[in-house]
Amino acid sequence: MESKDKNVLTLLLIILIVVIAGIIGYIGFEVINENVKQGNSEEITDEFDNMIPTISEEELENDEGIQLDDQNENNDNSGTEQGSTSSGTTQGSTGGTSTSRKYSSSGVSVSGYWVAGTIRIPATGIRYSIFTDQSRKALDRGVIILYTTNGLNKAGNTVIAGHNYRSRLFFSKNKNLKEGDKIIIKDTSGLEITYSIYSKFVTNSGDASFYQRDTAGKREITLTTCTDQGTTTGERLIILAKEI
Repeated sequence: MESKDKNVLTLLLIILIVVIAGIIGYIGFEVINENVKQGNSEEITDEFDNMIPTISEEELENDEGIQLDDQNENNDNSGTEQGSTSSGTTQGSTGGTSTSRKYSSSGVSVSGYWVAGTIRIPATGIRYSIFTDQSRKALDRGVIILYTTNGLNKAGNTVIAGHNYRSRLFFSKNKNLKEGDKIIIKDTSGLEITYSIYSKFVTNSGDASFYQRDTAGKREITLTTCTDQGTTTGERLIILAKEI
């Protein structure tokens, strides 16, 4: 009898060890997988930032003015024998050259992805690329544009979607955001615009009423992600923010 009890206890102990090992292995895999995704995301975002230096709105306006002057000058000289050809760069006020910074609906090609810009949210500590690719692969590297009125950081609304893994990745911590928190968006021109959250609510996955909305000619963004129960309930957490 004692021998049988011993065998049962041994078997239970073995099962317990296997279960514990499985749990530890699963947690370890998830941590490694999360770190890999974060590392891949950071590489793309860093590459974009290196390609597109941050620029102020005043510098952007001056840059665009210089480009327009050069374009007009080239148009004036186009019929002459000695006419100049545009080289794709513009002469800056300091005597150097400045690469043309224009918004492209496709974004900038980085590591095989089309990147429209970056998003930073200081309150949750995230920084990711914003992709125009609406694919699972892109959603595993950052966040994506679902809808835009005129383009990122342009007048109108832009809807940005990201995963909620209930971890530190992507929009998982959006539930912790509150009115007044800042969202910083950088676009392909290098311009950074700071937005302030003014509304936060939960709706269903079929609701797109917040996509096209009157922004009175101002810049606005919308963040959308699943709630923690969203994979089963279809609930979406929506955050609205407007330019400061």
